[in-house]
Amino acid sequence: MKRLVITHTDLDGVASAAIISRQLGKVDKYIFTQPHILHKAISAIKCSDECEVYICDLSPNNSNYLEIKEGIRKALSSGARIWWFDHHIWERKWIESLLDMGVRLAIDVTTCSAGVVLKHVGNNDPVSKRLAEATCSLDMWVFNDWLGNFLARYVGFSKSENWRRKVVDRLASGHLLDEEVMRVVEDSVDRELKIISEALKKAVVRDVCGHRVAYYYKSVKDHVTSYVAATLMSRYGADVAVICRKGSVSLRSNGRVDVREVAKKLGGGGHPNAAGFSVKPPTLLKVLLFFGIKGPFLKWCMSKVEKFLC
Repeated sequence: MKRLVITHTDLDGVASAAIISRQLGKVDKYIFTQPHILHKAISAIKCSDECEVYICDLSPNNSNYLEIKEGIRKALSSGARIWWFDHHIWERKWIESLLDMGVRLAIDVTTCSAGVVLKHVGNNDPVSKRLAEATCSLDMWVFNDWLGNFLARYVGFSKSENWRRKVVDRLASGHLLDEEVMRVVEDSVDRELKIISEALKKAVVRDVCGHRVAYYYKSVKDHVTSYVAATLMSRYGADVAVICRKGSVSLRSNGRVDVREVAKKLGGGGHPNAAGFSVKPPTLLKVLLFFGIKGPFLKWCMSKVEKFLC
């Protein structure tokens, strides 16, 4: 029977896929995607016969739920059996609707997605358990397991599909920390320091409706968003860090602001302390970005966030 895994691109998504592969055996195809385009991945599911589909570390949002629901309906009618493991906050109507359709849905906001997968398919395997512990340390922002920081840098070293598949296979085989991981982490940290140094120099800090907010436009496609956000909040005493990119915005909070509520109003979602949403900037701003002029785009991004932050 064909087995397909649709999962997030970060450590939690990759670790979830690795635990599924380790516990259930061969996976025929991995699709790594982001929440705001999840509907496209689900719509692409093709089952000529029976197949198993596992969705991990991804949740619908207000802007794409109806398309996701229609894609799920078509996949089920073509013979797919769908398991969905997540730890984000879901709307009750989404849960009830997908359960009624026949999706095997497991949501637990007290752990990371890898922890949810472990609970349902882990079979007390020590490698899977260790992987989930390290992943939850970073993804839940508790930072109580040093291994999570190593694995996150390993997973995020390259954005290519081939790299992520390779990492899934290595983690599934039990290679959680070896010479290759250490080499990659060393290179990754060198890049991080340069990115964070630039962020500290170019961030814009504003007081918005009683909250201190740090903004930064991140042009590099790297895994360092959470590290940049944490550094900015620490350095500038900010309650919220807003990392703007050409097609999306990431929000991080120190706990004083529920950034998920802000993201929801802008068509996104996530957690109270870590959320995000997609953006479609005007053509003029995209042209300016093409020529390296970032200021107008950052101001536009700031205005969108501040409208709902207040």
